[in-house]
Amino acid sequence: MPARHVAIVGAGIVGLSCASYLRQEGYEVTLIDAKAPGMQTSYGNAGAFAISDIMPLSEPSTFRRIPGWMMDPLGPLALQWKYLPKLAPWLARFLWAGRPSSVNSLTEALSWLLTRATKDTEKLAAYGNVDVIWRRNGSLTLYESESSLAIDRAKWQKRREVGIACEEVSREQIQQLEPHVSERYPYAVHVPGWSYVDDPYLFSLGIIEQLKKDGVKFVQAEVKRFSVNTSGKVETIHFANGEGLAADEVVIASGIWSTPLLYGLGYRIPLESERGYHATLPNAGVDLKKFLLASADGFVILPMANGGIRVAGTVELASATAPESWKRAHILVEKAQRILPKFNKDGVTYWMGNRPSVPDTIPVIAKAPRHSNVYVATGHGHLGLTLAATTGQLITDLVTGRTDRYPQNTYRLDRF
Repeated sequence: MPARHVAIVGAGIVGLSCASYLRQEGYEVTLIDAKAPGMQTSYGNAGAFAISDIMPLSEPSTFRRIPGWMMDPLGPLALQWKYLPKLAPWLARFLWAGRPSSVNSLTEALSWLLTRATKDTEKLAAYGNVDVIWRRNGSLTLYESESSLAIDRAKWQKRREVGIACEEVSREQIQQLEPHVSERYPYAVHVPGWSYVDDPYLFSLGIIEQLKKDGVKFVQAEVKRFSVNTSGKVETIHFANGEGLAADEVVIASGIWSTPLLYGLGYRIPLESERGYHATLPNAGVDLKKFLLASADGFVILPMANGGIRVAGTVELASATAPESWKRAHILVEKAQRILPKFNKDGVTYWMGNRPSVPDTIPVIAKAPRHSNVYVATGHGHLGLTLAATTGQLITDLVTGRTDRYPQNTYRLDRF
């Protein structure tokens, strides 16, 4: 029989990963995106495989910091207040997800994904021949005071309980592990299993090139709607230019832009933009080995090739189409100098992307309950790169019917 044709709507890192696993299973694959592959949110992320982020964003230690963050208009968490009426339902669900009875189950759900992420990524990186830019050098989460570290100790213990190695280190050990870090950070936690890539777009590009060699088709078009037959099967994908495409199976992996597509099929999920900013300094002249996280300030520093760095982070809750707050990107450079006192700013560039976030932090990786040939992969928040390979494998398992070991109920589309 001829190979079944799978159309994937969304050519970010999650869609690319789905394409790679499905193609290796023998499916004919077409990737569809309004932009060039890998050029939207996946282009400018922080490049980390954050395998220790097993707790939902609404967990208790986050709540302790929210009042201080919200007092600072350029702090790690901000809300564009004119969008509050639209965001209010999402925020209510976010707060509800942070209750103690919920945090444990959500942590278990994230742990199930994250504890397999590195192994799944090994297969994806080998497929795209991008192993050489994948650095497994670990991370340092930095603290300015013992009291700040104390807030997070319960969280670090949770990570140890699921098998994630993490160790508190002294100032002397910080100096040995990463000598560029300022003395104002005398406390840190080292996670040796954390890894990162030199440039997330180059990581995607390697996968894109291999997909093209393997015969995967790319269509640059905006998807507007789907034609569904009486049995609940999508028959045609319709583009804004009036053209269309038929497929046997459809995967919706469009990040924040999945919302209108799902709405058109009758599904409503609380998906909002967790807007993130970055500043890239290609000539920083700082030869870092460890991925650095500033716990209290909510930003990270990615070591890039040839002494470059990317400073990324902050969470801004607003509409995906709201004007950018570029001061948030500029302040990242100033904050980075607290950790790395000396670096070159020549050639700095700024960027903003829309992370697709659901209030419980658990991505949707599921078969659509009322459509026999539709699968959904969205809501990854800041874990898009981290969970891309795992998502690709799980979507492939769903398409092929290998679901006996997958806890589908946890990540289902209609759980909200």
